[in-house]
Amino acid sequence: MRNDLSLTLDTTTPATRSARVNLAYVLLGFTMLVWGGSFVAARALLASDDPRTTTLTPTVLAALRFVLASVLFVPPLLARRVKQRPAESRKLGWRDGLLLVGLGQISIAAYFWLQYTGVRLTSAGIASILVVGLIPIATSLVARLHLGEALRRNQVGGLLLGLIGVGIVVVQGGSVEGVAFSGAFLLGALCLVADAGLFAVYSTLVRHLRERFDALTLTACTTASGAVGLTLLALATGGIGAIGKLSGWQWVAVVYLALICSVLAYFCYNRALATIEAGRASTWVYLEPPVALVFGALLLGESISIASILGGLTILASVGIVSRTH
Repeated sequence: MRNDLSLTLDTTTPATRSARVNLAYVLLGFTMLVWGGSFVAARALLASDDPRTTTLTPTVLAALRFVLASVLFVPPLLARRVKQRPAESRKLGWRDGLLLVGLGQISIAAYFWLQYTGVRLTSAGIASILVVGLIPIATSLVARLHLGEALRRNQVGGLLLGLIGVGIVVVQGGSVEGVAFSGAFLLGALCLVADAGLFAVYSTLVRHLRERFDALTLTACTTASGAVGLTLLALATGGIGAIGKLSGWQWVAVVYLALICSVLAYFCYNRALATIEAGRASTWVYLEPPVALVFGALLLGESISIASILGGLTILASVGIVSRTH
């Protein structure tokens, strides 16, 4: 029986393999559309020109999103526990528990608090350019510093080029929003830059855990611990009462962030990774900024300037330089 099964799996036709690859690309495209739209959905819940529209603080929105997402992880965890044999189950030690809690505060609580603060003070398009564009650069820099490796001249040049791109986006972004060099806009931009750096730190720290924990356990634990941290922070800073005043379309945006962005899109991305190499799939994240720019213009009336596009392309070029020197 095992030989028959192996033979069946080994004789996959070229047409079948091609169909799987095409499906993987469809899933990647869907995921990037969803994640690009997440900046717009967050902006709509965090800032509005209409004084009659209820808005949430960055902490409350992040807490609401990940509390709902944590609940959505319960069914698959319970289903796996029922199917799993006692000998296959693994109990988390207190050190592992503390580590996962800490990672949850980095990757969920602090990360999305910074991101949503940046989105609120800048715009959906600018936020997507800074976060998505700087994450690969910051990850490369943090990983090399963590491993004690020296940076080459072309790597330094790539990082400096990325900073120039950030400067272009920040300067033009302030003028487009009418708050050039204001404290609020500059604070938002700094939060987004710090956000990319924080994700780089998390990506570096979590690498050795991927061999010890499966993806479901790792994601569910960090999401739940981050949700707890955000909830405590929201209770301490106030603003939770605004949740009850959200309109119907705003709840659609909340569900979109919690269900579509945090659960369904991650499932599609991981499913695509089963067919396409991670390196090739990761390049698709650069679809997020143009999606956010277009959706922000269509749905929120945000401006798209030549300088914004130029700054984004400059950051993309810097990523290419840094990536080729690995």
